[in-house]
Amino acid sequence: MKSILDRHKRLAGNRGQWEALWQELAEVFLPFRANFTTAVPAGAKRALNYDSAPMLARRQLASAIDGLLKPETTRWFDIRTGDAAVDELDEVKAWLDDSANRLYRAIYNAKARFIERSQEVDDDLVTFGAGCLFVGEGRTLNRLLFQSFHLKDVYPAENADGDIDTMHIALKRTARQAAQQWGEENLGEKTREALDGTAKDKDRPFDFLWVVQPREDRDPRRRDNRNLPWASAVIDIASEHLVEETGFHEFPFAFPRWDTASGELFGRSPGMLALADSRTLQAMGKTILVAGQKAADPPLLVPSDGLIGAPRTFPGGITTYDSEVARDLGGRVPIQPMNTGANIPIVREMQQDTREQIFAAYFRPVLRLFENANMTATEVLERKEEFVRTIGPVFGRLKGDYLAPVVERAFNIMLRAGAFAALPEALDGREIRFQYASPVEQARKQLEAAGVARSFELLAPLAQVQPEIWDNFDGDEIARDTPEIFGAPRKWLRPREAVAGLRAERALARLAQQGESR
Repeated sequence: MKSILDRHKRLAGNRGQWEALWQELAEVFLPFRANFTTAVPAGAKRALNYDSAPMLARRQLASAIDGLLKPETTRWFDIRTGDAAVDELDEVKAWLDDSANRLYRAIYNAKARFIERSQEVDDDLVTFGAGCLFVGEGRTLNRLLFQSFHLKDVYPAENADGDIDTMHIALKRTARQAAQQWGEENLGEKTREALDGTAKDKDRPFDFLWVVQPREDRDPRRRDNRNLPWASAVIDIASEHLVEETGFHEFPFAFPRWDTASGELFGRSPGMLALADSRTLQAMGKTILVAGQKAADPPLLVPSDGLIGAPRTFPGGITTYDSEVARDLGGRVPIQPMNTGANIPIVREMQQDTREQIFAAYFRPVLRLFENANMTATEVLERKEEFVRTIGPVFGRLKGDYLAPVVERAFNIMLRAGAFAALPEALDGREIRFQYASPVEQARKQLEAAGVARSFELLAPLAQVQPEIWDNFDGDEIARDTPEIFGAPRKWLRPREAVAGLRAERALARLAQQGESR
């Protein structure tokens, strides 16, 4: 246990620069998370911003991730075996489709809280460059349960392959909450003493550390929690006491990173690119407010001996001035506004340019490529190419770091719980694979389909001279891939055997018709 605590101190000590950067990012883009380096009580007023454009840009990209990567309205994953011939078998196709539907319903079960928790991870991802999502089971073990963790409480570590395989999570629990979660008898001495004290002592928070890491010494033949591939331990830090020791079959965390640099553990975010412009925008907002206030309520020029008393600038106020001074000024009233020389329109243009820079860092121009309803088919294809080229690499990385851990872990939990129908004999011993059908992936496939159509257009004149060139194309395979390209259910396709039977029947019918005609 001491080695675990020592390692935790090392992990915590290696991220001081990151926490300072995250604090600055949170203050501008995600104020309710701005407690990395500054302790802010719950409900306290957060950082004051003069322009909400950075927060709007962050929210739009986070919402786009949810809609493009894991849309709630569409099942965004399929289950396959990797063998097309096996996948086409009726009983296999039915089982795979039914299992995918059951998995989808379990993930989006309201009690699983996937929608809420994944949205919190999306916000962290586009703001700080990384987020942490736990995929587990509810206490009653009859449903999935998703939890997100504030990045300030998360301490990951990579293995030699660059994969996150260790996670330290800092937890705070009152003595009463800790007793409810882990049992009073399992708590450390100091926490138990608080339980025996006053009501105030029972509600005093204590620090706990939850550690999940590969289990090095285990007996694979045993199936108990202490011999599972991933060790899980909870430590009462104040008492340096092991509270709980269990395990997991798979690593239970998804830790997506927006962009990574060689040698860096944590990710880089669009917010880091837009941070300088966002700070400038806040300064501009403050300046424009001051300038606007001066224009609406300008400072006054008043001769020292021209007024009787102080000027009353409030509505209905009466200011008395010396008439002799007015005559000396050529009949002009001695009080007048000061011309500050402010050019608010130019500042507003500069402010709008800075906003556009921030929105560009958050991919708004790319996400708005398809807003024009009057585009030609060629324009649509060109914009899809730009869309896939610009945002495709990021979403490809998130598919592996974000979607895959969630779906694979949830599937294995349900499989062990017997939540799927009986496995067909053809699937016995076969590997299960997952395919992800996000709109980004759909756009990529549609571009491939458009490439085939362009090829046919190019070859059509040549085929009039040499019809045999069509023999190079497998029309059946193109037809069978088309529903997947455009998001149609695979169950709409007839099995290959059924197609062959229909063609055989038609061939026999033609032969019979030819015999009758003779």
